[in-house]
Amino acid sequence: MKIKLQIISICLSALSLNAYGQHHSGIYMNLSDYKNNKLTYEIPCTKEKHNQNIHLHDFFGNSPTITVNHEGKKYTLNKNEIYGFIDCDNKVYRFFKNEVYNIAEAGDIYIYIYTQTQNIAQSKGFKVVNNYYFSNSSAGPVLRLTKNNLKNEFRNNDKFIELLDQNFGNDDINAYNNLHKTFKINYVYSKATK
Repeated sequence: MKIKLQIISICLSALSLNAYGQHHSGIYMNLSDYKNNKLTYEIPCTKEKHNQNIHLHDFFGNSPTITVNHEGKKYTLNKNEIYGFIDCDNKVYRFFKNEVYNIAEAGDIYIYIYTQTQNIAQSKGFKVVNNYYFSNSSAGPVLRLTKNNLKNEFRNNDKFIELLDQNFGNDDINAYNNLHKTFKINYVYSKATK
């Protein structure tokens, strides 16, 4: 029994080390790097340095640069010259027109979440709002996720446009399909391309 407990303890220790020891944050310098998961300024994720190495400088407005702390040096990079980055929470972000978008799903249609903090006048506080965007590929322009934008972007796919009208109102375009573990829009798109 004692040996079993030691083996379990060793396995749990190894798992906890893997959670931080094997994951890295870093910069995707271009689309090819993103597709090949090649990181520049790769930084091991540890409990001590969790998400402290990439700074967006967006707290008081949209800065055109980010700073990366790598091996004791600071590097300043222009957002419009790099594709994106991955953080220690394993979230991938893409830059588009100096804005940062979280890639929520890399499907046939890329789904992004753009998080904004809005000042609420009545309650004297702040509210975090997630806005949804999409692109027709990993390199496509990032557009607001609306039925009209989808219809315009996929105007040559009559079946998809028909399914859009059948399956979505104006308020549920960003719905997630728990059964199929994908955004509903990607599920519908897959039906349109079969």
